[in-house]
Amino acid sequence: MGRRNSEYWQERFVQLENALYSKREEAAAEIEAAYRQAQRDIEAAIDKWYGRIAVNNGISKAEAIKLLSANQLKEFHWDVWEYIRRGEENAVNHKWMKELENASAKFHISRLEALKLETENSLQLLFAKQGEISERTITEGYEEGYYHTAFELQKGFNIGFDVAKIDRNYLEKVLAKPWTADGRNFSERIWGNRVKLVNELHSDIIRSLSAGTGTQRVIDNIAKKMNVQKNHAQALVLTEGAFFSTVAEKDCYGDFDVENYEILATLDDRTSDICQTMDGKVFPVKDMQPGVTAPPFHVRCRSTTVPFFDDDFGLKGSRAARDENGKTYYVPDDMKYPQWKKTFVEGGSKEGLEKTARPTVP
Repeated sequence: MGRRNSEYWQERFVQLENALYSKREEAAAEIEAAYRQAQRDIEAAIDKWYGRIAVNNGISKAEAIKLLSANQLKEFHWDVWEYIRRGEENAVNHKWMKELENASAKFHISRLEALKLETENSLQLLFAKQGEISERTITEGYEEGYYHTAFELQKGFNIGFDVAKIDRNYLEKVLAKPWTADGRNFSERIWGNRVKLVNELHSDIIRSLSAGTGTQRVIDNIAKKMNVQKNHAQALVLTEGAFFSTVAEKDCYGDFDVENYEILATLDDRTSDICQTMDGKVFPVKDMQPGVTAPPFHVRCRSTTVPFFDDDFGLKGSRAARDENGKTYYVPDDMKYPQWKKTFVEGGSKEGLEKTARPTVP
């Protein structure tokens, strides 16, 4: 069997990486929208409570810590149960839900406590949403990265065999395993960032009340911190997505007996020095290590890998004959990914794909 040339593989895998990167950018846009909504909610809470504690065009700490009036407390109780309902819908952790219930049950609560609770609840909902978007994007990115890599390899050699469905238990273990120097997985970093942001915003509110700072300055300070954290959140989903795409490629290369791969960088005015240096380098799949010999090499990395074949390489006959009936099937050039997945992953009909002679590969 002949083989496709290097340009063929580069073209196919660049298209695959562009499609996966677009999905990660869509997730980053979703996260941005979630941060904007959370910021609006926090600003509205600050406006409401500062309006109630403003004294002589300034803010008095003594006024801020006064207990809520009976009517205000009743209104706050309504708010808390709305927070709890929204929290249940957004899978917010039970510990926070219990804290809200305890706050609602208190007979006395200060305006400052109420403001802090409203602020933290907005952040709880935000980070739960960020976690859901990130996990969905990374999981789908691994699955599509693996299956699309398998599709391109089979189509490139016009030879097909059944591909086992991804083991969900294995995938969960992969997602849970830390890969960065801080020893935290993506979920732990998301919730760790929440704690940091909650503490910073609470400190800002208390300082502002003590200093008599006006509402707009408080809102401006919070907007700056939210913007910084939003950028971190977007970088996280883009970088983690790139990492798990590489893991998917490595797993698929191993399952298909691909021995070597090549680094392919996106070369434009945004390409980093390290990606320019790594572009075109070839490594053994057994030495494939994201961040060292494979992407991502840095935050928001856009580089990818491409299978690299010697002249005599072909998908081995033992791999091609995995079907239970021992038959060999071929993947025609006009087969599209959805049809391939239905046929070779989901156990669909292979009628018309069995041939007695191997096709010639250009």
